[in-house]
Amino acid sequence: MEIKKEKKTLAQAMLDFRVNVDSVTKDGTNPHYGNAFATYNAVQEAITPTLDMLGMVVIQAPMILDGTNVLNTKIYLADNPSDTIESNLPLLTPKNDMQQLGGALTYARRQSLVSLFGLASEDDDGNQASEKPTAPVWEDANDRNSIITDVKAFVDDEDFEDAWKLLDKSSKHKEKAIENKRKNSLWGGLGNEYTVKLNMFRKEQNKVA
Repeated sequence: MEIKKEKKTLAQAMLDFRVNVDSVTKDGTNPHYGNAFATYNAVQEAITPTLDMLGMVVIQAPMILDGTNVLNTKIYLADNPSDTIESNLPLLTPKNDMQQLGGALTYARRQSLVSLFGLASEDDDGNQASEKPTAPVWEDANDRNSIITDVKAFVDDEDFEDAWKLLDKSSKHKEKAIENKRKNSLWGGLGNEYTVKLNMFRKEQNKVA
């Protein structure tokens, strides 16, 4: 009997995406107001490696909807295109000017991606600019979940030293930016109860030392 492989849903892919990407660096400055923001290029650099890994496709194109110019953004899986997330953001320009429309398109493309993927913005302090991940934080989101499960099991058995060793080992990566992301991802997944227990153990160790 042939067993059919169940297709991954877009909702599952979005969860896997969030494990790898949760923020984007503010690398631009608004010349009129002086506030920092994440440029469209920065957003693309942050999300593209993980989109490729998960087989997720993003299409953005202007269209007219009910007489209004909008930017249509559609997210779907390459092997399951019928499962989609879609949004339409109005393109607001004070007059019919193609140059202003171009600016509105760039702004809308950036804002749509940030909103749909739930990306937070981080300030670029100079160090972060040179430490942007060039690959997904986790090759498989299940790897991260398995590590968290094992760490929690160690903590439940009061094997705190083994829990710390697993966290340190699992965070290691040749790219410092990915290593930092992995560390934050693992600790964030542990939750407050386990984090407190681990920190209390390390605190007691430092007192003895």
